[in-house]
Amino acid sequence: MPTSGNRGSDEAFYRLIQAAGKAMLKLVGVAAAEQYQFHAETLKTKKVSPDMVAIPESGAGDTVIMEFQGYHDPLIRYRMLTSVVLYCGQDKKAQRLLPAIIFTERSFANSALPLDISDSSGQYRVNARFKEIVLEDYTEEQLLAIDPRLVVLAPYTFPTNMDKAELSRKAHGWGDLVRKLYPPEQSAAQIDLLALFLINKFRDLTIEEVVAMLNFDLADTVAGQELINIGVLLKGRKDVIELLEIRFGQVPPEISDAINELFDLTRLEALFRQAALVKSIEEFVAALEQTQRTI
Repeated sequence: MPTSGNRGSDEAFYRLIQAAGKAMLKLVGVAAAEQYQFHAETLKTKKVSPDMVAIPESGAGDTVIMEFQGYHDPLIRYRMLTSVVLYCGQDKKAQRLLPAIIFTERSFANSALPLDISDSSGQYRVNARFKEIVLEDYTEEQLLAIDPRLVVLAPYTFPTNMDKAELSRKAHGWGDLVRKLYPPEQSAAQIDLLALFLINKFRDLTIEEVVAMLNFDLADTVAGQELINIGVLLKGRKDVIELLEIRFGQVPPEISDAINELFDLTRLEALFRQAALVKSIEEFVAALEQTQRTI
């Protein structure tokens, strides 16, 4: 069983942007999506890395700063604002910005704290219009109508308790569409992504079931094996946080942040057992701190 990953959901989103970045721009409402180029940005001062920045090639239009959010992060809107402010400072000019957060699930958006930073003097303004997308709020048809290349995100438009036979039928169709949209050298990478998003959304699916649904061998490629690692890691983190929420209610952001920084599946499995056995959130924090000391 894989026990580590590196960039988590950011890695999957980065690969999606490489093949279908302009489709993602259409999803967040950019009309002239074909006129953009994409950059991975690490902003100075402290390391703040939005998932992707898209810049209009002609200079006319909004610069898009995107975050792909696949887990609970109460401070995601503040992190986005930090990216916006640092980007403006690094670029050394005021410009029109479109900061966009793409949540895979409604619960992730609901757990984000509202952003409330006021300036009574009127001297400080950010020339930006913030946009949030919740994939769960879309139907498959709505997503594909925006751009067929968004098909790899289609799993997020269905409920987690979807009938497995129906899911298998849908996944076959998604795989077929990917193969029609991309040449063979690109379709394999997109099928890998589709597999990852299926694993991430439907937690009871096995790797073998996903392979059968998409008619390929995920482990045949290095990229596919990396995505298996990432998918298992993301599920491990999510399982621990959701079990804590079921038992103790809202999980404090510092605890969920610490869990989402773990990259060792063995430790996550141990924490899942602790989450099921402890009598209080404080007792779980002690176990988490012990885990952090052994990293």
